[in-house]
Amino acid sequence: MTTPTYDLRYWQAALDDLETYLQSPELFWNLDVAPPSGEPAYPPLTVGNLLLARQRLQRPLPPELEAQRAALEQRWQALVQRWRANWQRKANREVEMRARLWAQYMDECAHSQAEAAYYPNEVRNRVLADLLFVEGEADLPAARELVAYADKRLQAHFRPGAFVWEPALAPAFPQARFWYLHGRPEHCGA
Repeated sequence: MTTPTYDLRYWQAALDDLETYLQSPELFWNLDVAPPSGEPAYPPLTVGNLLLARQRLQRPLPPELEAQRAALEQRWQALVQRWRANWQRKANREVEMRARLWAQYMDECAHSQAEAAYYPNEVRNRVLADLLFVEGEADLPAARELVAYADKRLQAHFRPGAFVWEPALAPAFPQARFWYLHGRPEHCGA
């Protein structure tokens, strides 16, 4: 289980490196930050991973953590505004990759029942695509078509139900927008 401190520490480290990252050609940027004891290693900095940490913090927080989140939000807004074109280019590159990975997983799911067990991990690419579409500069019809195609395949076997990630994160991912996190495929298969 990850705590809000985990996401705040990631967001802080990501913002510390964000200007350099946005000026680089790299899509993935390693951060020099250790997670709180007992929590998983941090993913590399990408626009999507930063947006995911931000979204995860949209849950109820204690006042001292809410103040830290609000300060980081202001800093993030200023950095993104300053580097808007670079931010959007990175978002566009990443959303295309995340859409491909999501569609690829749904294709694999169609050919193997065992793939359904990996859904809670694999759906992360769908969440990232959702968050990234908002940040891009173009419509990216090919990426949107891939996500729509994969979602159609998912909906054929989807059973609404419990939130697939840690229950404490559910308030940050409302069902109306993130429907695919509130349930799972009954099975994979054609």
